[in-house]
Amino acid sequence: MSKVLIIDDNEGVCSALGMLLDVHGVHTVSANDPVNGLKLLAKGDIDLVIQDMNFTADTTSGEEGVQLYYQLRKADPDLPIILLTAWTHLETAVELVRKGASDYLAKPWDDAKLMTTVRNLLELREAMLLAKENDSERLTQQNKLAETYDLCGLVYASRAMHELVSVATRIA
Repeated sequence: MSKVLIIDDNEGVCSALGMLLDVHGVHTVSANDPVNGLKLLAKGDIDLVIQDMNFTADTTSGEEGVQLYYQLRKADPDLPIILLTAWTHLETAVELVRKGASDYLAKPWDDAKLMTTVRNLLELREAMLLAKENDSERLTQQNKLAETYDLCGLVYASRAMHELVSVATRIA
């Protein structure tokens, strides 16, 4: 089951997002500040983050959110991140989307749009993780072949080529 980390200083937002995602079969965990959010991320098994952009009362610059975004990105460069804020700054949104943020939504959010985005990002994340796992398995198999047979420095990447080389080594 997919797990979404919600990082927002407003308990009501965490609860509302948690209920919305739960109704749609997505497990959530919440943190009320960046420090606890990063701790939850470090525990693992997070597939997506929905993060606020401001965590201090009377702050609307989005700088706290920008800083958190870069910390999340450093912890997991492939992690999908949705930015969520009541104080929308177009410049900040454009900057972070260019840097890899998955989406930037204003509060109050549209439930249908948010769920469509979450579902799509979770599917992409699952596909990406599966592809990485398959690549790792393929490389392991290639290394075993190279250790067992002299492949004369043959380099290949496709699964079809691996099958061809495997058959050729069995025949030889």
